[in-house]
Amino acid sequence: MKKAGFGLPAQAGIRDSAVGLFAAILVMVTLSGCTSRPTPTTEEFFPRSGEVAGWAKSGETRTFGADRLWEYIDGDADRYVQAGVERTLTADYRYQGKVEAVADIYVMKAPQGARKIFDAESSAGSQPVNVGDEARLFPASLVFRKARHLVRVTGFDEVPGLKQALVELGRALAKKL
Repeated sequence: MKKAGFGLPAQAGIRDSAVGLFAAILVMVTLSGCTSRPTPTTEEFFPRSGEVAGWAKSGETRTFGADRLWEYIDGDADRYVQAGVERTLTADYRYQGKVEAVADIYVMKAPQGARKIFDAESSAGSQPVNVGDEARLFPASLVFRKARHLVRVTGFDEVPGLKQALVELGRALAKKL
């Protein structure tokens, strides 16, 4: 019988090569899974009550697919769909028990979609802030983009300290994306 390396029969060498190849593929698949972050569940996108000082999440997170976005932002949904929105997540918050607010996360197919929407909106009356990849802070709202996400946090009353509170909530949202 013909011998393979290490004094083993030739068939054993082929079998060992196949096992080695399988092991190498298994290691590559395992390592590739370790380098990417798992997609968060809908609830994991949003900070829980008390996770950000002064903010309490109220109600359930709502989700709208691209085909149903018009139910949430009727009249402007086409612009988001054309930019590649996959789904929109929205959650209600209260700041210090006084100010109602809403946080919207638009999950796009690619970062270019988030940039397209962000760049198309007016920056008049805003100031740039360090949240996500790029952000604008208005008197009662914060808009930012991070990777393939466009996020809008809107307070429905202006109260002292709201701007800084919006930034803190925005940073917590960005951290979860």
